[in-house]
Amino acid sequence: MPVFEQSIGDKAFSLSEVTASIRRTISSRYGSSFWVRAEMIKLNHYPYSGHAFPDLIEKKDEVIVAQMRAVIWNGDFKRINEKFLSCGIGALSDGVSILFRATIMYDEFHGLSLRIIDIDTSFTLGELEKQRINCIERLKAEKIYNLNKSKQLVSLPKRFAVISVESSKGYNDFMKVVASCNQKFAIFTHLFPSLLQGEGAVYSMLQAFERIEAVAEFFDAVLIIRGGGGDVGLSCYNDYRLCRAVALCSLPVITGIGHSTNQTVAEQTAWHDCITPTDLANLILEYHETALQNISEAKNTLFLRSCDILNQERQSLIDTKTELLRHSKYIISSEKQNLIQTRTQLIEKIKRRMSREREDLTLLCKYLRLLSPDLLLKKGYSMTYKDNKLVLSTNNLKEGDTIRTVFSDGEVISTINKVKQ
Repeated sequence: MPVFEQSIGDKAFSLSEVTASIRRTISSRYGSSFWVRAEMIKLNHYPYSGHAFPDLIEKKDEVIVAQMRAVIWNGDFKRINEKFLSCGIGALSDGVSILFRATIMYDEFHGLSLRIIDIDTSFTLGELEKQRINCIERLKAEKIYNLNKSKQLVSLPKRFAVISVESSKGYNDFMKVVASCNQKFAIFTHLFPSLLQGEGAVYSMLQAFERIEAVAEFFDAVLIIRGGGGDVGLSCYNDYRLCRAVALCSLPVITGIGHSTNQTVAEQTAWHDCITPTDLANLILEYHETALQNISEAKNTLFLRSCDILNQERQSLIDTKTELLRHSKYIISSEKQNLIQTRTQLIEKIKRRMSREREDLTLLCKYLRLLSPDLLLKKGYSMTYKDNKLVLSTNNLKEGDTIRTVFSDGEVISTINKVKQ
């Protein structure tokens, strides 16, 4: 193709001639394949055709310094994807650093692009591991690696903030298990929609965490739920920013990311991690089943304890009754003996009293006999009566009074002629 000159009179080329010239130049200059390092931010795979058109970038200090479109034809994509699956990385997906063999290709309609013909899986694994190790070191240096694990989960968690996608199979599996038991247990979940992998997943989940923190008092824990996937699809869960958000979350974070390889850093920093969303749902149900079992056991224990207390009280009443009967018998026997003794003592006292009284009466009778008028009369004494009253003094007599004088052997009636004082 001739060199163009800055002149109005020069020959003009058609667009197709220019694009054909560029294609020939690139084909002759870049005829062989070469290895390239880049970050594949979006895979752009089309299942119908089987082709993929990845978006590639290069970053320097988190700033994009280069960007280019690539293409992976159907046959190459199947072969590369099988390599990723066979080495345990998982299916080829967004958000991964790759080392790939490519050729430069130019198309008149689609422009310049790289055709990816192979990807070095060991490089991808190494980059993922490097990202994971660097993230762990930063979190440990900041002393927040185990911070979320120190959170206290309530004994019966019922309110959950869920970070997931409503259309996710993992989320739907989780909700099916929860819904099947919601008639038995009252479990509340609220979805905070977020991308779970690929470009934008980290930023999306960080926004979800911010929204949850604003209403954290209404929840008991945060659940991150994602379906199955390989390590490549999980690369965002080794991102420092996301893992830091998990560690600093004010609520316990439980993950159900769904994979069978090594733990991601997000899972390591979380309060607890489950292998699958279904396992996570079963863990929640286990808390409720345990609580129900504890209530049942407490009920049985309380019933048995009540029966034991009743039996103890019944036995205590029986023992008390027996003791009362025994004590009553003892008291009655003792009182009966006291009564017998008292009766005996009383009889003895009465006998002694009667004996004393009899002696006193005998003595009194003696005195009375000594004082008897008959005895006095027999001794020569007499008694004078006036008007049937004993005359005790001459002052009670006067001349002309009739008196009656009584002697031991009779009485004399006299009339007083003269009274001498």
